[in-house]
Amino acid sequence: MRKAKLQLEAVKAALEKMRGEYVVMNINRGRNKFERAEGVLTDLYPSIFTVVSAGKVTSYSYNDILSLNIRFCAKK
Repeated sequence: MRKAKLQLEAVKAALEKMRGEYVVMNINRGRNKFERAEGVLTDLYPSIFTVVSAGKVTSYSYNDILSLNIRFCAKK
């Protein structure tokens, strides 16, 4: 349990460094459905973070990163 908390804190710290930057994410929606999302990482909350893309705000959970459902890609 403690190790998971440390990993969660590491994810939050990494996202804090990327706050305000343009990010590209590959999102696994299940059953071989993948989506690519791009936008600016705007806010970090205790359980979620938000990305703004084309005026639309989308929220994601830190757990999605820990379970590898969201992967950050290189910027192009």
